[in-house]
Amino acid sequence: MGRRVVLVTGAAKRAGRAFAEYFSERGDALVVHYGASASEAASLVASIRLRGGTAVAMQADLRDPEQIRVLVERAYRHYGKVDVLINNASVFGQDAFSDFNVETLEEAWLVNYRAPILLARAFYDLAKAANATGVVVNVVDQKVKGSFHKDHFTYTVGKAGIGNLTQMLAISAHPVLRVNAVFPGLMLESDDQTADDFAYASRHATPLGVIATPEDVAGAIDLLTSPAYNGFDFLVDGGQHLVKRTQDVLYEHRAPKNDE
Repeated sequence: MGRRVVLVTGAAKRAGRAFAEYFSERGDALVVHYGASASEAASLVASIRLRGGTAVAMQADLRDPEQIRVLVERAYRHYGKVDVLINNASVFGQDAFSDFNVETLEEAWLVNYRAPILLARAFYDLAKAANATGVVVNVVDQKVKGSFHKDHFTYTVGKAGIGNLTQMLAISAHPVLRVNAVFPGLMLESDDQTADDFAYASRHATPLGVIATPEDVAGAIDLLTSPAYNGFDFLVDGGQHLVKRTQDVLYEHRAPKNDE
């Protein structure tokens, strides 16, 4: 079958970078999408190539439908195909229902909710025209699986939208694309967390004191690329969703000053 071509949105930094590195290490060719992080995307591509891998960086503003369409077309032209689309990119920030603004809500809707749909549609059109198939994996958030709390309101609105469309997208894109989703929890330092705060939250956010790392989530995404999975929502959070809370773990669990 040859190597796969994997397009990862928001791949220049953080979890997206870990996902790109994971698939590259397994022999896949990468499309490293970025929005504004050009230098980070270039360094990732250089690192992959240095290790003997294949990667190309491509910029697109995911708020713009035309740039989304062109991104997927460029990926197809560069490699001749796309096999896997990982919708990882998102906008994230702290706000609440009581103080969010319309501009932030609009951006979260455009990037976190609409962009994955438009990316999947562009992928669908090109794959269908080529008489090919593929798989989409949406990266969502465990909080939309019954673990809602008040933090990051507009971010969550967008994630709740795409997180509840897995089955509909899978039915609608059949038989050209399969569509699945992963729902991670705490993976990396976020917002104003310090390294100590993150370590403390990692020990206290789940029943067993173990979180799912970006590499764990990448492994779950890889599993969902198998033909055995379609329309499947996969919680990969170390059990974080089992503990109900009223605020995000990154605020709830702060390292005590004298924590041992």
